[in-house]
Amino acid sequence: MITATVDPPAEDRSTEQRRTSVRQVVHSGTEPGGARTLHEDVYDGHDLWCRPDGDAPFSYRYRATGDGRVSLRTSSVSAHHGGVLDPGRQYLLAWSVEGGVVLDPDREDGVTLRPGVPVMCPAGRPFSVAAPPGTVHLVHFDADFLEAVAVVGGAAVPVPLAFPAAVPSARLAPLQRTLRELAGAMLDVDVVDGERAVLDLRLAEAVLEAFRPDPDGGVPDSSVATLERAKAYMYAHFARPLSTAEIAAGAESSVRTLQETFQRHEASTPTAFLRDLRLDKARIALQLADARETSVGAVASSCGFRHMGRFSGAYSARYGEHPGETLRGQRRMIAVAGTPGRTRGSQPG
Repeated sequence: MITATVDPPAEDRSTEQRRTSVRQVVHSGTEPGGARTLHEDVYDGHDLWCRPDGDAPFSYRYRATGDGRVSLRTSSVSAHHGGVLDPGRQYLLAWSVEGGVVLDPDREDGVTLRPGVPVMCPAGRPFSVAAPPGTVHLVHFDADFLEAVAVVGGAAVPVPLAFPAAVPSARLAPLQRTLRELAGAMLDVDVVDGERAVLDLRLAEAVLEAFRPDPDGGVPDSSVATLERAKAYMYAHFARPLSTAEIAAGAESSVRTLQETFQRHEASTPTAFLRDLRLDKARIALQLADARETSVGAVASSCGFRHMGRFSGAYSARYGEHPGETLRGQRRMIAVAGTPGRTRGSQPG
C-alpha cells in the first residue's frame, strides 16, 4: 500500500496576493518497490535495493517541506537499503538518528554517519549509500542559492562549492543550534515571503560557516576565539533583542573583555557590529523578496529591528538607498523560488 499527500502551496491560500510557494509532500507505504520508486524519483537514483528482514513488516515514510531554495526532509525505512543517488544541482546536509549510514562505501574517502552528527553529502557527482533500518534527516539547498549566498558581500562570482564531508564537533555546534531554532518555522507551510527568505538565508549561512574550508590548522589566540564566539552568537540570535551582557555571556567573556576585543580587531563595538549584521541580513532578505509578497516592515522586524524610522535611516546611510527601493528593485542577487528554468528536484517532492 502506498499513500501520498500534498498540502497545497501557500500561494493557493490567498486571493489577494501571490505567495511564495511553500510545499509539504508526504509519501508512505508498505511495499519495498514503493520505496525504490520514491528514491528513483526524488534523487534520480539507480541500482537501488531494499532488503526487508524475513517476515518482519516493512514500511517507509518520506516528508519534504520547503520552497525552491531550501527544504527540510525526513526519510524513514524499516529495512536495510541503498543504491546510487544523483541529486543534481543540489547540496545535501544529512544526519542519521541511529547512525551507521555509509556514504560511498566502496571509496577510500567514504564516510559513516554517527548518530545525530550532520555531514555534507558529496556534491556535483552521483554517490552511493548503504543504510541500515532507521531515519535520516536532510536539508536540501538549491545549488544556485547556496553558491550565491557564499559570495554575498564580496566581488567574487558564484562557483560550485567544495565542502569537507565532516568537520570537528566545535564547528557543528552553532549549526545544530540554528537547526533546532529554525526547524519549527521552516516546517510551517504558512511561513512564507520575507520571513521564509530570512530563514533560508540563516540556515544557508550556518551551513557555510560550519563546513567552510579551514585555511590553516592553527589554534587562534584567546581574543580571536572570543570574537568568533561573539559573532557566532549574534549570527544565531540577531532576530531577537540582544544586550551586550548577553552577547558577552554567549562569547564566554566579560562585557569589558568583549568590548576591548571588538575595538582591537574590528575597530568597532559589539552593538555596532550587531546593527550592521542586521542591516546586511535585511538587505539580502529584501533582495530575495518580492514587493508583491512582503513589506519592508515585515523584513525589518524579522531581522531584529523594532523601530522603523531608525531602521530606514541606518539602511539609507549604509547602502545609499531606501529599503523600499531595494524591495522594489528588479535585480536579485539570489534567485527566488519560481524562477523559470529551475533544475530538477529543486522543489520538495
